[in-house]
Amino acid sequence: MPGIKIKSDFNFPLSLLFDWHTNDGAFERLNPPWYPFYIISKKGNVENEGTVKIKLPIIRNIGIKWYVKHSNYIKNKTFSDTQTKGIFSYWEHQHNFYNVNNKSMLEDIIKYELPFGNLGNIFSKSLQNNLYAIFRYRHRITKMDLDAHQNFKNPLIKNVIISGSHGFIGNSLIPFLTTGGYNVTRVIRNNNLEKDYKYDIAKSIFLNSLTTPSNLESSSQSTESNRKFDAAINLNGENIFGIWNKNKKNKIFESRVKHTRIFCKYLAELDVPPRVLISASAIGIYGNDSEKTFSDTDNIIINKNDFLSKLCSEWEQATDIAKSAGIRVVNLRTGIVLGSSGGILKKLANINKIKINLKLNNNNWLSWIALDDLLRIILFCMTNDSVEGPVNSVTTSLIKYQDFLKVLEKVWNTKLNINLNSSLLEIILGEMSKYTILSDIKATPKKILLNGFSFNFVDLESAIRHTLGK
Repeated sequence: MPGIKIKSDFNFPLSLLFDWHTNDGAFERLNPPWYPFYIISKKGNVENEGTVKIKLPIIRNIGIKWYVKHSNYIKNKTFSDTQTKGIFSYWEHQHNFYNVNNKSMLEDIIKYELPFGNLGNIFSKSLQNNLYAIFRYRHRITKMDLDAHQNFKNPLIKNVIISGSHGFIGNSLIPFLTTGGYNVTRVIRNNNLEKDYKYDIAKSIFLNSLTTPSNLESSSQSTESNRKFDAAINLNGENIFGIWNKNKKNKIFESRVKHTRIFCKYLAELDVPPRVLISASAIGIYGNDSEKTFSDTDNIIINKNDFLSKLCSEWEQATDIAKSAGIRVVNLRTGIVLGSSGGILKKLANINKIKINLKLNNNNWLSWIALDDLLRIILFCMTNDSVEGPVNSVTTSLIKYQDFLKVLEKVWNTKLNINLNSSLLEIILGEMSKYTILSDIKATPKKILLNGFSFNFVDLESAIRHTLGK
């Protein structure tokens, strides 16, 4: 019977490694971002032979349903996931956990049979290669996350509230936190008012526990206005890509500045306000100035003629309400976030499926961050009482745009490059392209480095290969 076996050693206690795999969010966190599966429903859990209904996407929302049952659970030793109905003639995934020389070891054994007999076996080699890529990725994620949760922790922080949890970053942040043992509450907007963002957050829906977006609607709901949260995270914001007409700019502004004010007002009025607020911002606050390298410890002058610079400034000022209530505030100034589940890399991946790479004739500086390092930065700032104020959330390795494209060509094995004139792009996309795609900003993460943070991904090629499974 075809299959694969993959082992990895971990410098963590066996019980910690095992519990991480059985915590809420483990499936979502281990999902390969370049080809994610989606949970439709869950019944029970790993311990009591629970079942999971999964969808494997093919095109947009169209996909194949896959039914899996947990079995053979022995705490700190093993459990299995077996297909009961789906695309395989047979599928079993056994998770084995061992103590080896005072270290823990994880062994994943996958056995499967493809349908259609010999015809199906034609695809076996390709499937095996994909499985190896997926499980190497899973083991990397497990190591990185366990390391982060062991090194970045604060016994006073357990309950976290997140606004803007359905976006590119939020969808990864929630399972990252829940597998680490945090209780996470999502802020859900009133669907009837979602389009214009004019809502009272104190009347929004709060959910006591999180699984996946697919079954949030059926979760128990609470409108308690004075629950105790130890930390708050604000990631809310309209997608910045698009034509910046008056209506788009208004949505961008209201979803960031107005929402942040309302959220901070809600937090400040709680009987027990959270200890810390991590609120999104961006390095766009510095404006386009390639002659300087901007540190988060420097005083800056806002360019009021630059929409993004002015927006980010007011976005950060909106957190003053929380500061006045004694909440430690961190303004997370992100650069280009690289992860294949969203953002610019996902857009480029769609083009590169047909081995085409779009090249621009500009050569601006890019300040970037791997998504998995950004999640670690959020945890680091959340648990470290010494960090507050602006925090540049970019890696230490700046790169020129043309070098960025060369890395993409290498990783994707691009066959055709299509050259675009940046002036033409600016005519087509307008003001947005000037301050996003064509922006020229050098930023350095001085504050977190001074506080002892280290990056997993400073090499661009390694970061891209990691998130693309290559």
